[in-house]
Amino acid sequence: MVAVKPFVSKGTVRGTAARTGCADQARLRVRIKVAVSGPDRVVKSGSKVIGNGRITANVRCTATPRRYYVVALDSQGRTDQSRSVRLSCGRPASNGGFASAAETAVVKLTNEARAGNGCRPLVHDAKLHLAAERHSADMAANNYFDHDSRDGRSFDQRIKAAGFAFRLAGENIAKGQPTAAAVVRDWLDSPGHRANIMNCSFTHIGVGHAAKGPTWTQDFATH
Repeated sequence: MVAVKPFVSKGTVRGTAARTGCADQARLRVRIKVAVSGPDRVVKSGSKVIGNGRITANVRCTATPRRYYVVALDSQGRTDQSRSVRLSCGRPASNGGFASAAETAVVKLTNEARAGNGCRPLVHDAKLHLAAERHSADMAANNYFDHDSRDGRSFDQRIKAAGFAFRLAGENIAKGQPTAAAVVRDWLDSPGHRANIMNCSFTHIGVGHAAKGPTWTQDFATH
């Protein structure tokens, strides 16, 4: 079970809880919470009985930045909590409002490396970010390291599930690097990972970072 870091989409804050690799049915609950003075406040919640799958709650965001996080709970008493993130629907942030500082730094360093190969910069896309964020969170929560999810999905299936239509896609994953600079350096030192970064045919990227591990995912794609 995974609580995915919330993000802004079309004027709402979206929070997702996912359940994977389970043979039974259980009620999965998702709560979007706001960090405030005193007890944190639940601003939106939802629940659904599922085996494997996800449930999403949406709440209208405000122009004033607020710190949101997601809590996932199931009927067996298990819980997971996402990292908190500062979100608003005011003036757009330079990173689109959905990425953490570490994720934004990975995109910046990746584009700097690509520039040396004559490639155009990649656009950090919210849907690809969601696919990458979900996979990093899932690997961290379920203690595995693989391009295939525990439910059998491949990276291209996860990208499609996030809503990004593509004709070309690729993925890099990593674990254990403490900083954006360290993970990009390790990817560039690996021929297979470097090939994805230096592929001038890719136009968009999504980066997901989970603190546990730390665990990193880069999803690349072209419409």
